[in-house]
Amino acid sequence: MRFLFPLLFFLLIFYVIRSILQGFTEGTRASTSKKESGKSGVKMGRMEKDPVCGMYVDVATSVAATFEGATKYFCSTECLNKYKKAV
Repeated sequence: MRFLFPLLFFLLIFYVIRSILQGFTEGTRASTSKKESGKSGVKMGRMEKDPVCGMYVDVATSVAATFEGATKYFCSTECLNKYKKAV
């Protein structure tokens, strides 16, 4: 019991430091390695919200359509069709 509190405190500090360091390394990795983004299909471009399901989609890889002069971006043709029926 004597070692339980210091151990829990150490684990908490370790977790916080690890989370902070992962945040820094992921930000650096995203800005320096554009080749890796091609593997997942995301171009690391501008993100827009799908008006039907609310999912954020990459403008470069999404399904796009223009309604009343405004371009809308969709995650799938299913969401596009739902939007067309609602409009």
